[in-house]
Amino acid sequence: MLAGSLLLAASAVAPAVAAPPAAAPTPPTASTSVYRSMPTDPTAVVLGSAEFPVHGDGVGDDTASVQAAIDEASRRGGENWLGNIVGGARNVTVGDGGGVVFVPQGRYRLSRQVDLHASVRLIGFGAARPEFVLGESTPGFQDGNQSFLFAALRRPFQPGAARSFGNNDTFGTGLVNLDIRIGPGNPAAVAVRFSGAQMFVLQDLDIHVGTGYAGIDHNANLIQRVNVYGGTVGMLAFAASPGWQTTLLDTTFTGQREAAVKLHTDSKLSLIRNRFADSPAGIVATPNQTQRLYVQDSVFENISGAAITLNDSESVAGGGEPELIRAQNQLNVVDTGVTGTGALLTTVPSGRTWVGPGPSYLVRDATLGLRVDDALGDTERRTDGVLVSATPAAPPSFARLLRSDAPLPPATGGWVNVVEYAAARGVTVGSGTSDDHAIFQRALDEHDTVYVPMGQYLIGNTLRLRPQNNLIGLHPRQTWLKLPESAAGFTDPDRPKAMVQTPPGGRNQVTGLGLDSAQQTAGSVQVHWRSGERSYLADIATQFVKWHPERTAPGDPGAGDPGYQYRGRHKYSFWVQGGGGTFANIWSVAGWADNGFLVEDTSVRGRMYEVSVEHHEHREVVLRRVRNWQLHALQTEDHIYGWRSQAVELDDVHDVLFGNTVFFRVATVQGPYPYAVGLRDSSGIVIRGTRGYRPDNVANTRWGATVADVATGRTVPEIEVAYLGVGVTGRKADPAGAHVALDAPEVRVLPGRAGSAVLRVRNDGPGPLTALTVAADAPPGWQVRARPETTRLPAGATTPVAVSVQVPADAVTDGTVRLTVAFTRANHRQEITQTLRVGVAGENLARGAAVQASSVLSGNVAANAVDGDRTGARWISGSADPAPTLTLDLGGPAQLQRLDLYSGVAGSESLRVRAFRVEALVDGAWTTIGSAGANTANPARVDLAGAPTGIRQVRLVFTEPSPTDGLARVFEVEIHGLR
Repeated sequence: MLAGSLLLAASAVAPAVAAPPAAAPTPPTASTSVYRSMPTDPTAVVLGSAEFPVHGDGVGDDTASVQAAIDEASRRGGENWLGNIVGGARNVTVGDGGGVVFVPQGRYRLSRQVDLHASVRLIGFGAARPEFVLGESTPGFQDGNQSFLFAALRRPFQPGAARSFGNNDTFGTGLVNLDIRIGPGNPAAVAVRFSGAQMFVLQDLDIHVGTGYAGIDHNANLIQRVNVYGGTVGMLAFAASPGWQTTLLDTTFTGQREAAVKLHTDSKLSLIRNRFADSPAGIVATPNQTQRLYVQDSVFENISGAAITLNDSESVAGGGEPELIRAQNQLNVVDTGVTGTGALLTTVPSGRTWVGPGPSYLVRDATLGLRVDDALGDTERRTDGVLVSATPAAPPSFARLLRSDAPLPPATGGWVNVVEYAAARGVTVGSGTSDDHAIFQRALDEHDTVYVPMGQYLIGNTLRLRPQNNLIGLHPRQTWLKLPESAAGFTDPDRPKAMVQTPPGGRNQVTGLGLDSAQQTAGSVQVHWRSGERSYLADIATQFVKWHPERTAPGDPGAGDPGYQYRGRHKYSFWVQGGGGTFANIWSVAGWADNGFLVEDTSVRGRMYEVSVEHHEHREVVLRRVRNWQLHALQTEDHIYGWRSQAVELDDVHDVLFGNTVFFRVATVQGPYPYAVGLRDSSGIVIRGTRGYRPDNVANTRWGATVADVATGRTVPEIEVAYLGVGVTGRKADPAGAHVALDAPEVRVLPGRAGSAVLRVRNDGPGPLTALTVAADAPPGWQVRARPETTRLPAGATTPVAVSVQVPADAVTDGTVRLTVAFTRANHRQEITQTLRVGVAGENLARGAAVQASSVLSGNVAANAVDGDRTGARWISGSADPAPTLTLDLGGPAQLQRLDLYSGVAGSESLRVRAFRVEALVDGAWTTIGSAGANTANPARVDLAGAPTGIRQVRLVFTEPSPTDGLARVFEVEIHGLR
């Protein structure tokens, strides 16, 4: 199916809500370059250098040089084996740690797809961002919607190797601080195809799609400070491989022609501080897909249709476990502004619609799916469906929602390159054999921001940062700080010692680094974080190693498989003690640590975004004595041997939010675990959106419960939950706005007759709805009546609206009736339009019906006459049957309209049935309800509109089966009507 057709399929049944007038779209302005000068890094490839010359003027074709530079960056990473995970296994013969291409300011014209090999990052530098341009009407970008300008590939550069897109074993690819512009005449162009598993990043990009198709196709991990302008669709969202979340921070979609975002598969998007503007639709799910969608601190403005369109949970194919599969359809909208927009939420195909309490409002809490309030408490209660809690709010108040907690990088003019700093003092660093700690520490003591070029640096003691220190790398899989093996001071588990330590209250930034705590360092901690609310730890990876027992079963992974290089011992990976700040795009996968992320003894505000903690023996994430944190898009993974590992442990934790979590257990995990989240003495715990369903190895891959109180033994056993609150007090999620829905979105009516439907309007407040009316717009000649029982609807009340539809006797085609519900709330007039589909002429009741024949010639059985094939197999009567019959049971009482009989021989008119009558069983007697004579048509049509209602059995009596041999030859019997 073409992705471009999906919105049309949804909008054919989706209701419309008249959006209030809003301001005209604001034209885009150039965004800031976050890296204004280029550091020296001999491992990096520089576009425009002598080896990779470019025009850089937006006119000459630079594609070949850009691709060659990327190939070379990957080749260098393949040779140095830094950060390698897959190399040496899975038919990969080089390291897969990738590399970096520095792109100076300029305009680079591209004429074909550019391949981003695994873990290669393109990073722009200059007073203005560099811009990649797809020239006007470039060949290859005109047809379909799969013409990519940049595409993230699965493997490192290997000449002659097959190419495939990034997958569940692709890590670290990125586009940073650059812009992309698609010229006119490229309707199939997509700026970036971006799929992978961990550490992917699209950051500080402006994507001008123009008349092209989309800005981003597929997605992974972190998309931050990205603006997508124009296009048919801004983003085509998919689940990040192999099913992780993707977090979009501080990102804007504006001016799309169909929708800002289309959701495919189970995309699991966390949309935080996002702005959606000036489009017909905000976020739209493709049909028959569940979604876990999380939206917080965002704004929808100037959206003419619905802000969010999802599927009705009951409409999704459920397979063998429909309740579990459909429970995955989850929505959370938290503290989000809506202005100049139609509905907040529409679900299809039913068309159910929820609108807010006015033209501009703040959604405090909206959910779709299972809610468990007062979980683990004495008044625990469950509700399912949609809840919208909102309050009127003026658009200027929404500015606070978009204020970011993720700082820009420190200005490059203040960076001190540690390699150059060391060289100026006669010291060589990065040899991999000598301890570089002293010169690193000296640089940090003397300068605020220290830049670490790519390489591996032995750090034999703790790097202690001052409050204003920043430690900056640009690629965590190519820039490693590593402990020497069995380093002094790092071997005592009772006296944890950190590789990097920040001071209490610091405003530190530590980004873009890999941290390797070696093998036997039982007291080691990669990062001991004590910084304050305005600090930032991001784009950080640990060494990739999985806990595993000393002995493994034959055929199980072992030495040489990715992650099973050694058996080691470490204390913690990330230890936040008394601190807070913002943590983003972190991969904690040093599986021999006691846990991967420990937070304790803090009430300093903390925010985590897209943090993955994996492969530990006993626990992944631990919080002790913590308040005032939010953990967004947290992902844990328990692997084959790590079946005893608990996802999250909470002890004396209060006022903490988990948003859009994935607590994952791989298909081959070898044992069960009773719960994902275990807590003790904790309150104010909110879990919004979980992934717990797995279709395979169900005894082990599914947690026994989502959450458990380890003191009382109480659990919440459901593994798919949209909202779960433990000990939550304060603001209550009271419904607000209005809900409009048809009991059924379709009615079938026979020509000349009437059908009925029921529309319901519910007022969730605040205040009454007045001057309530329902207007109908129908095809010419149709008669529609829709009158509400009341014109004033108090808060908390629902009123039914009976809808009657009569179609003309000569009607032959289906149609739609648009029902516009209008009302006034607080002097604001609002309209919501529902679409009632009207099927004319009923359905073919005979298809697949139970049928009996008075005789059969050879294998031409009666069932052939009701198989739905008008030209295939036939029923043929026996030669000794002068008046053959077919008797059909329609399966239930029906109202009949007509009968169509397809007969004869394919390609010939000579052997068609000439005459027959149609009988119905009425009050126990066969009664003629129609007939045909002297027939030469195919099909022969008999009007049954005058037949009595409630008919179940119909008999065809062939009085003149054929003009020659007396055999009835029937391809198909169709009886149209309504049950």
